[in-house]
Amino acid sequence: MRKGVSDLWRNFQVGIAANHRYLDALAAAPLKGEGVAALDALCRPRTNRGRRYARFSPLSPTDLALFRAVMAGEHAIRGFRNIDITNRLHPRPPADRDEAHRRCERTSRLIVKLRGHGLVAKIPRARRYRVTRYGQRVMTAAITIHDHHYPDHYKAAA
Repeated sequence: MRKGVSDLWRNFQVGIAANHRYLDALAAAPLKGEGVAALDALCRPRTNRGRRYARFSPLSPTDLALFRAVMAGEHAIRGFRNIDITNRLHPRPPADRDEAHRRCERTSRLIVKLRGHGLVAKIPRARRYRVTRYGQRVMTAAITIHDHHYPDHYKAAA
């Protein structure tokens, strides 16, 4: 974005929008009864526009890792791309080009699943996604329940 006086109004709009998204993310942090009901819906398959999307298992390590990757604070302002989630889910570099391609495809399928459940939405005219208000509420509830309400001796077994 340009930094001239003529663009001051647009910079203001972008800044206000980013602040609102950040405050919405903070507001979703406390666990409420709505979050628990939304988690129940997340544990069931969903049909959206005639297409079926598989259920999530909010206490499984793989789904929790996905939720944590999507909810990372660095994505609150600009959103996230496929490569951002892939790098968070797989910290070690791929062994070869085919492995990198498989990881990218897997992440694409996970993003489609997140979109099907209404947890993320595509940013128009960009290859980026943002977490919806519903997604903030549900994924925050899943992470909070796992971290604060799930007994420690079950975490080691999972």
